Amino acid sequence: MSGKIHIFPAWEANPYLNMLYLGARSEGWRVEGSKGVDALAAALPGLARGDVFHIHWTGPVLNPGSSHAEAAVALDRFAGILEQLTAAGVKVIWTVHNTLAHNAPHPDLEVRLAQLLAARADRIIQLNANTREAVSEFYDLPIEKIVTLPHASYAGIYAEPPTRREARATLRIPQSARVVGFIGQIRGYKGIPTLLQAVERASKEVDELTLVLAGKTTAEDVALIDRALPAGVPIFRHYAFISDADIATWFAACDVMVFPYERVLNSGSVLLSATFGRPCVLPAEPHLVAEFGGQPWVSFYEVGDLQADSLARSIAEALAHSDELQASAEAFASKYTTRDMAWEYVAIIDELVRASAHEGEIL
Repeated sequence: MSGKIHIFPAWEANPYLNMLYLGARSEGWRVEGSKGVDALAAALPGLARGDVFHIHWTGPVLNPGSSHAEAAVALDRFAGILEQLTAAGVKVIWTVHNTLAHNAPHPDLEVRLAQLLAARADRIIQLNANTREAVSEFYDLPIEKIVTLPHASYAGIYAEPPTRREARATLRIPQSARVVGFIGQIRGYKGIPTLLQAVERASKEVDELTLVLAGKTTAEDVALIDRALPAGVPIFRHYAFISDADIATWFAACDVMVFPYERVLNSGSVLLSATFGRPCVLPAEPHLVAEFGGQPWVSFYEVGDLQADSLARSIAEALAHSDELQASAEAFASKYTTRDMAWEYVAIIDELVRASAHEGEIL
């Protein structure tokens, strides 16, 4: 039994979305989607009992850039759409990627949106098994609705990476350098100032310490970075989108990845690190420690007033053992792949459709 799966927002270039629905597509599900609320509203007449509406990121719902009053109207409109979906017998799935949308201008409305989704969703997918506790400061996730579907690694999705020597030759990074990398969208909430401070301090202990910053960013964040550049540390900067064809080269050129995220619930970048055999350093947030604390290739630094010092120590330690940690990262990536995630997702939606069919019989 299969019908339609409507994804929101449907970002075609997002590798996670493409990976997640591979099994459903092979089973005959028609996977479609919309990027904005207007397109979602227009799609409503084509959705019926036996179909699934799957919302991932909530950012587009409240119309970024709108006033508080306009965002409140947008929230009411979205609530109406959820009511229509439920009335039509469409099953609603919400994957909790973030505690709240990043850089949300109206946090109170984001909380109300999360509460609405928690109430209306038939299933709530958590990537991290500690999500319910991590978001509890803002909203409650009904435990009976939660299913855990971890983010798969990217093993088999990207081409085999070049060797470190080949990657550094391509990017013109010295072969003898000890390279710390941050690769991905560069945003203020991702802790870049802390990383820059920590690298400068770690450079006093690590010879030839070099920093790689690569990813799409904004003029405002570039200005923030430029004001905080570490003295005496070579930095290779690439402030642009990194294509799927090039991302393996950037990771392969690094010895250790650092992701000093602030208030981040999940991160695909950590899975990329594992896929390309690169150890990484993360903040010691309880939900991240619970998920990755037993992994040799993941180390942590303490958050708080002295976090730059703690991160500097963790960087130095990770660099000292980076080569020997490569195998454990690759082993982690091989244990849970796209195939595993895609078929577990099929099991979730099949269960929902069977429940929907029984409801139709009762009615």
